[in-house]
Amino acid sequence: MTTPDATRDLTPCTNTEQLLRITPLVELVGLRIEGELDYVTLPVLLPALAAMSGRGSFSIDVSGLVFCDVGGLRALVTAAAGLRPGHALTMRSPSPQVRRLLKLTGWHKVAGLRLQAP
Repeated sequence: MTTPDATRDLTPCTNTEQLLRITPLVELVGLRIEGELDYVTLPVLLPALAAMSGRGSFSIDVSGLVFCDVGGLRALVTAAAGLRPGHALTMRSPSPQVRRLLKLTGWHKVAGLRLQAP
């Protein structure tokens, strides 16, 4: 069973231009991502998602994202789709724009992805 302590080995990271900040959640197993998620910052997020995906269910708090392109959203959805059956990636506090993009692409129906309102 995964506990919130399992994320403590994830060091907060920020890319060199400080466009994206990734920190472990304190109250849940997961990550908080803040800033801009796009083709420039995506390489910073991918290893963190891979580390979380191996642990089972987890949450991603996206309330601090000011921008997310389709590639960034695809990475989150792909991480959810790659989880073992019975596990889920819960996207916490997605903006109306992120919710709309998920619906337009049909990705809101991906198995393993759960959306949680603010």
